[in-house]
Amino acid sequence: MIRPESEIEYPPSPALLAKAAMIARMESLKTSSDALMYVIQARIGAEELGNIKEVVELTAEQERLIENMKQMVVA
Repeated sequence: MIRPESEIEYPPSPALLAKAAMIARMESLKTSSDALMYVIQARIGAEELGNIKEVVELTAEQERLIENMKQMVVA
């Protein structure tokens, strides 16, 4: 959405910068959450097929994604 010139703050206020940072972090978390759900779905499929090697790899990827999400929340 394009905002009218009268609504644009320059330089942006600290509140506006904080809001933009929060929105960016929420978008990153959403993307990471989507990736995590995909990996979990793939891991469950591998478990049902009995593919132990793939289950181990996907479990490691799942743990990595969870750690990344934890770091994003703390940052």
